[in-house]
Amino acid sequence: MYSFNQCAHSNIEIHNLYHPQHSLFIKVVAENENVDEECKLCRGNLPKIYYYCSTCDFAIDLICAKKEVKIIIQSPETHEHCLSLIPKMVMFNCYLCGRLDDRFPYIAPNPHQRSTTLVILVTFSSVSRVFQITQMEKCLCGNKLHNVFYSCSICNFSVDVDCAKNPPPFTLVQPKAHKHSLTLMPQRTFFCNVCGLDDDPNPYICIPCNFMIHRKCVDIPRVIKISRHDHRIHYNHCLEVGNWNCGVCHKEIKWTHGAYSCLKCPNFAYHVRCATRSGIWDRIELEGIPEKIVEVRSYEVIKEGVIKHFSHKGHTLKLKEESDNDDCIWCKVCTYPILFSPFYSCMECDDFILHKNCAYLPKKKVDSFYKMPITLTTRLAGGFLNICNACQNVHNGFTYKSDYSNVYLDVRCGSISEPFIHESHPLHSLYINYSTGDKFCNTCGDKSNMVMSCEQCEFVLDLKCSILPKMVKHENDKDHFLSLCYGEKTSEPYWCEVCEEELNPKKWFYTCDHCAITFHIKCTLGDFTWMKTRGEDESSPVVFLNNRMTRPICSGCHSRCQFPSILKYFERFCSLKCFKKEVRMVPAFI
Repeated sequence: MYSFNQCAHSNIEIHNLYHPQHSLFIKVVAENENVDEECKLCRGNLPKIYYYCSTCDFAIDLICAKKEVKIIIQSPETHEHCLSLIPKMVMFNCYLCGRLDDRFPYIAPNPHQRSTTLVILVTFSSVSRVFQITQMEKCLCGNKLHNVFYSCSICNFSVDVDCAKNPPPFTLVQPKAHKHSLTLMPQRTFFCNVCGLDDDPNPYICIPCNFMIHRKCVDIPRVIKISRHDHRIHYNHCLEVGNWNCGVCHKEIKWTHGAYSCLKCPNFAYHVRCATRSGIWDRIELEGIPEKIVEVRSYEVIKEGVIKHFSHKGHTLKLKEESDNDDCIWCKVCTYPILFSPFYSCMECDDFILHKNCAYLPKKKVDSFYKMPITLTTRLAGGFLNICNACQNVHNGFTYKSDYSNVYLDVRCGSISEPFIHESHPLHSLYINYSTGDKFCNTCGDKSNMVMSCEQCEFVLDLKCSILPKMVKHENDKDHFLSLCYGEKTSEPYWCEVCEEELNPKKWFYTCDHCAITFHIKCTLGDFTWMKTRGEDESSPVVFLNNRMTRPICSGCHSRCQFPSILKYFERFCSLKCFKKEVRMVPAFI
């Protein structure tokens, strides 16, 4: 092992002014061990030899330990009073640069008596001037000015401490942004040719081309993938002549300015700032990276109206517009009844039926929630009960499974894409919102951290409400279908036909337009809507109809089951809440 002479003669014990309360001892780490700590002064990774405090979580490298420590700073240019070192790891905002830090601040004895005017000599772009602190708003770099900065009162020109030390380049050469060199021309009112905004008065310009651009727009990515679109989008210097609206903010895009557009979807375009903002773009530049085709069809067209589906090999399916009989038939994919929508039926089997939309679901795709490849599977290994990671509904139909088998989505959540259009909020589109805090659904009032929300108003819809069926059949009204109502403005009392309790008409509910009766959503559907019922057969773990003369007692809440379907899994459960309460924990599938 080799070392510098001054390091080899380091003292075993030292006293450091950054940590005056305890002595620091030298520590030598073995060659086969890793050092996972960092130096408290320079933030660098600690080497194999460093000083540490045996009492506190404090460690510094040998170089920082030998640096001179200034206890007092006397600098009239910075502050009229002496500044004293605080030898503590405390959070603070620097008065000069405004940055947040947690390392050893200097503080004035009387911080309330600050000088309101500072005169500092600074050299900027080879011009020396006396700059005076004034009440300006933005720096040359476009950032907001902090408490202390340099300003020229004659030119109304300001720079912060960082820009004064490291000024932006006077010229730029960036062929991707512009074919000619660009020159900094500050304090000009202009619209950026790239993003179309006028929020920074310090452009880089090309005089021969009359081209102006923000400094932060020079390096924008050329090809990106955003969460609001299924395909990659490409930057264009201008769009085709016409009326364009941004797919994120829905505001107008001026076709003469730069924007992102999709090569596969000619009607989609996005503002540069909207497409590259946090939460929309994953910060990965895709230019030059081959695009992997993830979406794979689940069917093969034999002829018009006839297909082969991957889940029913050997037989062909024929398209039908409506059923030939009055019996209730069920879709194998979503396990929901075929009502009025067209469907595919096996030409040889009597019981294999798929909604037309379900038959067209891709076998492989990238999901909208977790942004990972998922594959449509007919049945998960090991059981009948699947729980969707997105909406938390239980189901026993087809499932989208991630490649690493850590995400499971039912076909309804797996087919959601952005923008999401819902009849309850027709004026604006909805987008997936990942919130660090819980948001409350406008429909049911439940809280969730992954919802569909409107960016233009405060409308929030959780996932289980976003996929509620628009039309259902219920035994209390066998002659008609019930339709989903999105609330009514009335003061009249409404009553649920099932539980006979009062119903809030301002919330969503099901109603019969012919009989004028209303139902709670929970009373209409229960928790097992997306599981195919099997009549009264209780010989295996199934969901069966609650249509007997005497309703069974739930093993979870020990009450008579009032919901339309019951889960039998060793015991009988009227709701998912009761089931979870009894088994304590429900895995992704059972």
